[in-house]
Amino acid sequence: MHRALDFYIEISGKCNAKCPYCARQRFEQRYSGKNMSPGLFEQILNRLFELELLDHDHVSTIKLYNWGEPFLNPEINEILGILKKNELYADVSSNFIVKPEIDKDLLPVISGVILSLSGFSQDSYGKIHGAALDKVLENFEDFYEKIRRTAPDTKISIAWHRYTFNESELWQAYRYFDRPAISFLPAVAYLNDLPEMLSFTQGRLSETRQRQAQSDLFLEHISQGLAYHKQRSKHYRCFMWDQLVIDENAQLLLCCGMNSFEREHVLGNILEMSAEEILRKKSLDPICPICIASGLPRAIAAIGRKPLPPGGKGDYIKFWSRFNLVDPSLSYLGSKFGALIKDLPSGGSIFRKLRKLF
Repeated sequence: MHRALDFYIEISGKCNAKCPYCARQRFEQRYSGKNMSPGLFEQILNRLFELELLDHDHVSTIKLYNWGEPFLNPEINEILGILKKNELYADVSSNFIVKPEIDKDLLPVISGVILSLSGFSQDSYGKIHGAALDKVLENFEDFYEKIRRTAPDTKISIAWHRYTFNESELWQAYRYFDRPAISFLPAVAYLNDLPEMLSFTQGRLSETRQRQAQSDLFLEHISQGLAYHKQRSKHYRCFMWDQLVIDENAQLLLCCGMNSFEREHVLGNILEMSAEEILRKKSLDPICPICIASGLPRAIAAIGRKPLPPGGKGDYIKFWSRFNLVDPSLSYLGSKFGALIKDLPSGGSIFRKLRKLF
């Protein structure tokens, strides 16, 4: 069976968070980004339909994010309107530092929402996102109330980033968000910057960066996961080959791990590329064999999972059962009730899809 492609279209290259482990921190002075216009967004959709990469039989949802904050685009309602006209839906990932201003009749176009959180105290949250936690929660509550009224089927996920300094806050956050239509999904934070993460796997991080990461991240857990999956990565077909990632300037990126400033991994303008060219450029990028050999693509889901901290009491079993109902393959690695996480399915669907065109 064909597995649908993941489409990422970056409608805003801007971000208002200050996360020190995001790739954007390397481009702090020059990567302010810009917003995608509705006209360009519609051109991109039309081109994807024309190439038969996007079709309603296999794809229904477009992710309106990659490195940026989609709610910073002041024309997001127009973009959602274009999706509605094309009978498509949107997934958004936000830090909720700004209050979303979405028209009531367009809220049902949003099929999924992710709130990224790095702590449930101002000290923890401020250390990573660098904003006011109380305001973020206020913005989220306003949005939650509106979308539950207008689009009750919308799935809401809390992406809880686990750092060494916020473990004691996990269960407090879980109880706060324990309500209808919300999934609480904690995952171990890592260096969210593919070139830097590869430097880490090769032991080439600077001494200063290594010390900083050692203080905040579960580096031993990450290293163990990478070592395990490195041994099993021969012939692995990366799940990121199943993605089409387009930045706010309509540039096709190699994968969601790359940004527009890694110029050697910008594959071209999606409006000017043929399906054959997309296939060729995605399959021949020299960083892919290096990345796969490191074990990182195969390990990425597994290293995010780690036994939960103490303090859950009765909530532990409730959390575990809900988590596995969301996706039974995501059982917590090493948890009391979970099985070892299963191997991720191989990617490569994009190649099967594109080869049908020739």
